[in-house]
Amino acid sequence: MPNLDSCYALLRLSRGASQEELRDAFHRVAKQLYTDQAGPDTTARLQAIAEAYSRLEVASPGQDSAGSPGPSPRWLWRLSGHISSALACGGVRLLGDGTVELCLQEDEALTGGAATLSFDTDIVCRRCTTTPGAGCERCAGTGRERERVSFWLSIPARVANGTVLHPSVEPLKLTKPIDFIVRVSPAG
Repeated sequence: MPNLDSCYALLRLSRGASQEELRDAFHRVAKQLYTDQAGPDTTARLQAIAEAYSRLEVASPGQDSAGSPGPSPRWLWRLSGHISSALACGGVRLLGDGTVELCLQEDEALTGGAATLSFDTDIVCRRCTTTPGAGCERCAGTGRERERVSFWLSIPARVANGTVLHPSVEPLKLTKPIDFIVRVSPAG
């Protein structure tokens, strides 16, 4: 983001918004992105929204639009993007029970950061959410559909091995919750 004004615009906020308004705006914009515009560029757009949120969260009150708001959370790029890329570079592993294991290096666990993973998973059918029916063309009466979902994860500094993380925004009603567990690899 080039300046704070563009961060406010991306989150549809006016200058001087409170931390609570900022948090609510982030969740509202992210949820709208998931439900209205999910697609191949969702991860990149969510990263831009998360970066805007992070910059505004640490910006001091009254800071001018050209000012530097301080450090944003470190993006853990090995753990971000489509899950196939993160698998290929050793950033994640998929466990047999559907858990996603985040493979952090010691320095990543120490500093923490943010990651956005997207992958196809089952969600509750948005057309026949109350009662699955044979007449639903979207899910063929199963009550579920497959969709690419992006999960934004906030990884705290000094995260412990075995910590279970939950996505900051659960965009859609998943048919089965997905756990993200931290595994820290010793420096070697």
